[in-house]
Amino acid sequence: METANENSEIYYLEELHSIKEEVTSLRNEFSRFLQRTNQQHIEGLIGEMRKNLMKPMVDYLCEDASERMHTRMTASCGMRDFCETAFRELLQETAGLVGRDRIEAETINLYRDRLEELKKEAKTSSCSTCFSEATNLFEKQVKLMRSLQIYEDLEGDKKIDISEIEPEKLVSEVCEPIANRQRLLMLKALSGESKTFSELSKLTGLRGGNLLFHLQKLLETGMVLQRNERGDYIITRKGYSTLQGLSRIYSEIEKE
Repeated sequence: METANENSEIYYLEELHSIKEEVTSLRNEFSRFLQRTNQQHIEGLIGEMRKNLMKPMVDYLCEDASERMHTRMTASCGMRDFCETAFRELLQETAGLVGRDRIEAETINLYRDRLEELKKEAKTSSCSTCFSEATNLFEKQVKLMRSLQIYEDLEGDKKIDISEIEPEKLVSEVCEPIANRQRLLMLKALSGESKTFSELSKLTGLRGGNLLFHLQKLLETGMVLQRNERGDYIITRKGYSTLQGLSRIYSEIEKE
């Protein structure tokens, strides 16, 4: 029979185990809280830096457009003043778009249409020089919008030359990593927030070496990163872009 001391020791060990689990849970919650707080702080700093940088960038684009149109437009043309004003106003408007958080494709297409409408008013063969300069400046601004990731030209994506695709590289670095239900499930879950090994185990139902095998596939192809040797797993830009691409493909298939 168990003595009172033995019962007391068992009770003590159970209590100790319970406290340990509670501390571990609190530590994980606190870690996630810090992560979210740090992320919000970083995003706030980035937002503030972006806002401070946008104004001088927009000012530069406006000045650049005005100067280039003034110096490169056809000099001996009776419509020069009218056209220069029209081009400058349009390009200053489009330069202002750079300060936005997001630009829809419809907005860019509206400005392209305005350029086309101005072309219809061309009177002489020399007009092509001025329109070419204005168009080049506009597309230069659009390229900057893409690089800032505030504008995504889906129509432009459709024009990509598929001959540039390298099948072997595409299969090994994109198709193979996501061609598995558990890996895709992990990638989708990580797009919302970071996850620990145990959280991914619960999510997928995989244990130990099996989970590690699938995680390794995502790590090796750069779709997922681990914060440190025993840290949380986070999705990379490549992993998130892959999910976005899959979402577009799925949407297109559903339309059929």
